[in-house]
Amino acid sequence: MIITRAPVRISFGGGGTDMPGFYEKYGGAVVSITINKYFYSFYCPRDDKKIQMISSDFQSLLTVDDFYSLKFGEGFDIPSAVIKHFRLYHGFDLFTASEIPPGSGLGSSGAVTVNMVRLCSQLKNETLTQRQLAEDAYFIQRDILTLPIGKQDEYAAAYGGLNLIEFSEKKVSVVPISIDSDIKKCLEKNLLLFFTGRTREASTILQHQEESVKDDDGSVIEAMIKVKDNAYQIKEALEEGDLERFGRLLDEAWNYKKKMSPEITNEFLEKIYNLAIQNGALGGKITGAGGGGYFMFYCKEDRQDELRRALENEKLRFLDFKFSDKGVTILNNGNGM
Repeated sequence: MIITRAPVRISFGGGGTDMPGFYEKYGGAVVSITINKYFYSFYCPRDDKKIQMISSDFQSLLTVDDFYSLKFGEGFDIPSAVIKHFRLYHGFDLFTASEIPPGSGLGSSGAVTVNMVRLCSQLKNETLTQRQLAEDAYFIQRDILTLPIGKQDEYAAAYGGLNLIEFSEKKVSVVPISIDSDIKKCLEKNLLLFFTGRTREASTILQHQEESVKDDDGSVIEAMIKVKDNAYQIKEALEEGDLERFGRLLDEAWNYKKKMSPEITNEFLEKIYNLAIQNGALGGKITGAGGGGYFMFYCKEDRQDELRRALENEKLRFLDFKFSDKGVTILNNGNGM
């Protein structure tokens, strides 16, 4: 058996500027950190040519006679695309499971794809760098599956940790952000995640943003440039240890982000956000493209009980987490290691 896992991430700022339609013209920048919530793959070889895949998240099963019988549209598009890309002709069983629900806004699709790329590269005895893992995962989703995605989730899952990730037409740069250990602990303690109970398809929102940039929609482009600038300010606040400024920059980020697409927020999300601010949060934002998933808030410890009560009364679920410094990892390589 081979077991792999890839972390999901929290995006602090810059989300959306990692879309090629934007960064190829204006450059993009995202600040994110991975957390200890993971997507897992469990692989076992078979003696025949059959491929059997089981998804715990979707409670679904797919069995095909051989590699050539794999096709898209049966609920296993990402694993199937990666398997086809690496040309795994032999039979095997694959079980997948995630610690967070799909469509949560925590970069789960990127984590799934990076995880599968790492697994398949191991099976093919190919040594890929973190950059190659991220780029292969991006290529499979964007070019093979034609999903309107950016690059931040793939790089976050491949590299892990707290990073400024910069995007341009020619390259992607991953710059680790170094902060004092006490500041990092305080940041971890003061960040709270709440599941809205609503998952969403990010593709519609991201497609709207990409089309708006292509059509030179001035208001959307202006908002995205401000979101990018906000990411650099967030990096600066973290490096300076100014967490109060960091919290208020999250509020700025949310207000800029809402101007990027009309589907990012709605009446329910606005109600939750305003309630959080009234109950101690300095700032916060939806962690992904928008429309649902997880809300992240920065709130000092002395008001966290108040904030939790207010949001749990609205049926939001608190998610306890820790930061994670590692990207995609092989936990068991089939040799008992």
